[in-house]
Amino acid sequence: MLNEPIIEIATKDPVTITPDTPISKAIGIMEKHHFHNLIVLDEEGNIYLVTMHDLLLASSINENVETLMFKPHCVNQNTPVIDAICEIIDSGQRAAPVVDDEEKLVGIVTDYDIMSRVGRSELLKDVKITKVMTRDPITIYEYESIGKARSLMRKHNIGRLIVLDRDGKPVGMVTEDDILRKIYKPKRRMTLGEVVGEKIPRMSQPVSLIMSTPLITADIDSTIPEVARIMEKYDIRGVPIMKKGILKGIVTRVDIMKYIRELRKERVVEVEIYGEFDEDMKELAERILMTEVKKIVKYSGKLHWIKIAVKKEHDKGGVPYYHVKVYVKTPRKLYVGEGRPKLSTSKRMEMEEEDIILVTEKQRWDFIEVLKDALDSVLKQIEIDKEREHPKHAKRIIEE
Repeated sequence: MLNEPIIEIATKDPVTITPDTPISKAIGIMEKHHFHNLIVLDEEGNIYLVTMHDLLLASSINENVETLMFKPHCVNQNTPVIDAICEIIDSGQRAAPVVDDEEKLVGIVTDYDIMSRVGRSELLKDVKITKVMTRDPITIYEYESIGKARSLMRKHNIGRLIVLDRDGKPVGMVTEDDILRKIYKPKRRMTLGEVVGEKIPRMSQPVSLIMSTPLITADIDSTIPEVARIMEKYDIRGVPIMKKGILKGIVTRVDIMKYIRELRKERVVEVEIYGEFDEDMKELAERILMTEVKKIVKYSGKLHWIKIAVKKEHDKGGVPYYHVKVYVKTPRKLYVGEGRPKLSTSKRMEMEEEDIILVTEKQRWDFIEVLKDALDSVLKQIEIDKEREHPKHAKRIIEE
């Protein structure tokens, strides 16, 4: 789910540095651990953040990180993942320190951690990547200059470009970090064998020298979780989207996180179903859920999550029947509704020679009927609580 506490996916006991740490040492720590962000703690326990991007832009690597650190937005450890994503996106950060109720540091969560969770999300499992991808992405040819790549990134306010070969086929990716790491702060100087002419300025060299290859791509029919898993596996921030070998778009971690933020604004609730039920009931069950969940949201306001537990059983004759329990978590209460088979009030008459026998039949409720009954049970409980708290308001809602 995307509604578990953010601490569940965060890195606990994160690596930290102090404000007097040299920038060169901070960059080394980041490269060793493949970090893009690093937490800075001062003597009083105040929390700051520095990014690799900012450190690479420093005028001198001998300065201390104190000159570049900033006070970040922190996320409480009990914040649901989906709400934490909204907070991180709104703050303009890609990572956030995680704190307890006393504002003490307990972890850090990054866009990498979020992609790991998105890759397993039931809420997003059927959402096509076309919903979030940028169509007609900005590209650059492999023989064009690094300087042009930087200019295109600045002009379009983007952090990466897809690199094409002379035939227009995507062959690599170049990012702003590549330019910073390999050009502004290279570990070694480019040699004569790498470019034609020793005197060619570094920004005039072809982008092919610093691009990442091979290019990791995804098919246009992929879902958001499938692309998120690719990002997690290869630790990349952007994935080109292809259709039969033709470039159709690009999607980044931020694109996915922004989409999740929009879902939260629409008050979409993640519903998890556990158990077994007939596949041919799935489409109808989803329609029932959409209708009933909207009603529950209307009455209760904010929901954290909904879980549905299904138990399928058979009688001696092999006829299936279902037990369904619905768990609805709101900020103030956990509601539990139940639907299960029950005896029918109807009777039938059978003739056995000259005697009349009354037979009470056990009604076999199918999954849909039991599901509706369980959801309706939760709705009635919420209505009762609303009536107790705000009698006039609850009455008006019910009448609507």
